[in-house]
Amino acid sequence: MLKALIVDDEIASLRTLELLLGRFEQHVEIIGVAHSANEGIEKVTRFDPDIVFLDIEMPGGSGFDFLEGCPHRNFDVIFITAYNNYAIKAFKYSAIDYLLKPIEVDELHEALEKIIRRRYSNFDGRNKYYALFENIKEIIPQKLVISTNEKYECLDIGNIVFVDAIPNGTQIKLANGNQLEANNPFIDLCSLLEERNFGLISQNCLLNLGMIRKISNKSTDNIELKNHQVITVKGEYLEKLNRQLENISK
Repeated sequence: MLKALIVDDEIASLRTLELLLGRFEQHVEIIGVAHSANEGIEKVTRFDPDIVFLDIEMPGGSGFDFLEGCPHRNFDVIFITAYNNYAIKAFKYSAIDYLLKPIEVDELHEALEKIIRRRYSNFDGRNKYYALFENIKEIIPQKLVISTNEKYECLDIGNIVFVDAIPNGTQIKLANGNQLEANNPFIDLCSLLEERNFGLISQNCLLNLGMIRKISNKSTDNIELKNHQVITVKGEYLEKLNRQLENISK
């Protein structure tokens, strides 16, 4: 059973979450509540929870202050927020679980299921919090967290060259020549990275446009990358790449 700590200064929100978690009493036990970041830090030390439900906006310190104040983050976090702001984008890039207020029971169930699977598979989830602290400083996140079979990997987005669809996940090729296989669905990474100047060069391959050195008018081998690799992109994919590059240069 997961030991849960709730850190939220809003009494109504806290009580609602307690009631909703009562539906999952076979899997989750509430071991404490805290009404501020500082109180939450003290109760983490005292109770050693498996999971923390954490409000973002609290007087006297935010949810991020709470995380930075915990010397050993051996727990999973589900952020609770009433604001669909830029922090949500940082959560998505950092693979952080979050729920929007008012909380829907189905979304709570889905978030808990993900954490239960990770906890019982000895999955190492610590890297994503490093990425979160970096991404939350930026309006445009610079880190991408991917899920492998054993842990989260934190990648610099600028170092990614290709993202390829493979059975049951994606293959990510980096500028240094390394390759990683991720469990993330290709379509999910597309929805994130197309906002960061990546473009499809085929149905199953995404290219970092920042890696392009030049595009020629040849029918084959028409794109040269900064690492001197030459690739062919045809038809509508080439047209779209050219439009994306024009928009970037404006």
